[in-house]
Formats: sequence, C-alpha cells, structure tokens
Amino acid sequence: MGRIDPTHPGPGGHDHCLRHPSEPITGMCGCGEFFCRKCSPSTVFCPRCLEQRRRLEQARSHEVLVAAPAGAGHVATPHGHLSLPRRLLLEALVTLMAAIAFLGGMVYLQNRSYAFEPSHVISYGIDAGQEPEQESIRPFQETIWVNGTRAQISGDTAYVINARVQGTRAYHDAVGDVVPYDFLLAWGRMADEDISSKLNWSQADRRGQVSGVIGGATGPDVSSDYVATHVSNNHLIPADESIRAALAQVKPGDMVRISGRLVDVRVFTGEGQAMVMTTSKSRYDQGDGACEVIYVESIRINGKTF
Repeated sequence: MGRIDPTHPGPGGHDHCLRHPSEPITGMCGCGEFFCRKCSPSTVFCPRCLEQRRRLEQARSHEVLVAAPAGAGHVATPHGHLSLPRRLLLEALVTLMAAIAFLGGMVYLQNRSYAFEPSHVISYGIDAGQEPEQESIRPFQETIWVNGTRAQISGDTAYVINARVQGTRAYHDAVGDVVPYDFLLAWGRMADEDISSKLNWSQADRRGQVSGVIGGATGPDVSSDYVATHVSNNHLIPADESIRAALAQVKPGDMVRISGRLVDVRVFTGEGQAMVMTTSKSRYDQGDGACEVIYVESIRINGKTF
C-alpha cells in the first residue's frame, strides 16, 4: 500500500548536526560553529574552541603568582602584568559575547524551525498543521455486515487525524463494500497549498503517490524525509451509512478531521476465502503495508461534522 515518491533530497533536518544527522543541534559557538552533544560536551563551545579553552586553562594553571602590595591585585602572565579587575572584566565580556552568540544561534534555529512550520493550514477550525493523535486502547474485535458481505475488524488503537485532502478514490473491488474509499491525506507543512500545489498527487490500486520537485534556491525548504512522514494513503471503513454518505462528499482540497480506530480487517469473500488488510501504526513507514486502515466513527468536513 504505497505512500510517496519524493524527489527532493534533504540533509537530514534543519535543526540537526551535519556531522551527526541523528543528533539535534545543542548550541552555537562564539566562532559561529553549530554543534551537537556528540561533537562537544559543552553547551557553549564547539570542539575546536573547547580544546583551545582547555589549553588556555592548562597554561594558566602553570603560571607563577607574583607577590604584590595588598590591594594591588596583580597576576603574572607570560607577557607581563594585568590588573585583576581588568582581567575579570575582560573575561566577563568574553563570556557575555559568547552567551549572546549562543542565544543568537538559538533564535536563528528557532526562527528557521518556525519558518518550517505550516503557515496556511488552519481552516474551518481544523488545524492540519498538527501531528495525528494515536492512543492505545483496550483490544477489540467486531463483526460487521455490509451489503451482505461479512467482515471482521480488530484493533487496539484510537486515531485522530487533521489533514488536507489531496486525493480521493472510490473502489469497487473485492473489499469495496466494506472499504469503499481511499483518501490521500497531507498534514504539517505538506498541507500548505504553497507546497502541495507544486506536486502531483495520484491514487491507483489502493496506493497513493506523490511526485514532483520542491525546494531549491527559491522554493520551499522541505526535505524528502519530511514529505515521507507527512503524507499517507488511508483505507476508510465507514462505521454507519451516514459516515459512508459523508465520505462520498469529500473532494481534494477539503479540510477534514477523521476520528476512529486503526484496525486490521478481514473481508470474507465467499467459499471460505478472506482478504486481509493490515493497518500501519507508524507515520514513518513507506511502501506496501504503510497505509492506515481507519474505522471512521466521525468526520468533520470543512465546517460540518458527521
């Protein structure tokens, strides 16, 4: 049950270290270098500056204190004498500059993070910018009948998704009575029309696909990993006839909030045979088996709830 085919590679995230892509950036050194916890144990200095500071401290530890008149406060240095108050003032100034640089780096990263968040995905009270909500519940199993077709659904997960609909497809295959619709949904930044309008969205054979080119010097800054985790093809099982009728009204561009349960479904097609659909419970998988199978108990379409 395929998911996407992104064509714009990314460096592993906008707030992650280039040397260690799996690690988030923890600081920005006064020299302008970003670093993660694997790069440096410090939260203020990059590895290079931290080593320089260590060497400086070692050199200072070998300095010889020179006697001075009471209150004069002088310390010997390799290049002569520096008054203690002036030395403390300079060290405080350096520390302050490093702190300002660090905070500036954090603000820079934060602003980049905010810029990466969806900008135009809240409509009709539906916030498609947020991640789907998934919660473990008591395991259940039910038998349902649809137009004379028997099916068994089971699961242990409640699910709510707010998304922009990028594609709908009605199916009349062997399981079409029980699972009549597939919706290709996008959330987060992928629900932003500035991005989704630049891509091609398609559905066939119970699969969803996204293709096109995004990003570049002037385009949206979206990595392929981000695309892969914010687009999903969903197999929908209406809980009743009113939900079935509501699903039939949905069209690309609509904002939806779908509430229900992630389920595995076994559809009995006759002569003891059954077709099985197994739901995904992760937003990070791709390819066959990556689709969510949702037993839809309620749906909000734009401004109307069913």
